[in-house]
Amino acid sequence: MLINLKFMDKKTIVSLVVILIGITGVVWWSKVADSRALNASVGGSHPAITGTPGNKLTAEETFYDFGKISMKDGNVSKTFKVTNSGTEDISVPSLYTSCMCTNAYILNADGTKKGPFGMPGHGGTVPKANAVIKAGESLEIEAVYDPNAHGPAGVGLIERSVILEDENKNIVEFKFRASVTP
Repeated sequence: MLINLKFMDKKTIVSLVVILIGITGVVWWSKVADSRALNASVGGSHPAITGTPGNKLTAEETFYDFGKISMKDGNVSKTFKVTNSGTEDISVPSLYTSCMCTNAYILNADGTKKGPFGMPGHGGTVPKANAVIKAGESLEIEAVYDPNAHGPAGVGLIERSVILEDENKNIVEFKFRASVTP
């Protein structure tokens, strides 16, 4: 479709240009906001530890790629392990996720789960984790992603996070991604 600009007045042309710039700005801003929220880069490094230099929580694996997953197959999950490499017990009051489509659970040694822990500020409050990782011991965190949570529009590449925060505000961020198909 070819638009004949000869018959459009300057006000209409300026309005169209402003609308196009506005739409482009919103799209660009949403991509930047998503990138900052996840602090993830495709193919980049995925640091296990952030916060203060005295952080004693470590994890060998902090990133997982599910690859291609189908909405029709339902939820997918990944278990991550965090270790207290210090000489004192560490209290972990907070465990939360970056999106409502993701839940996190603390896996207890007896096979039970504590949770779900979700995204703060949506759908009520996120319960306190109130976990303790003894010196030299580990804690397992299960991340469960629901590919149907965003409905039919939720196809394509996704990146989400599960954040474990200790009493000193040190965090370990577990990230995952998937390519969601119908």
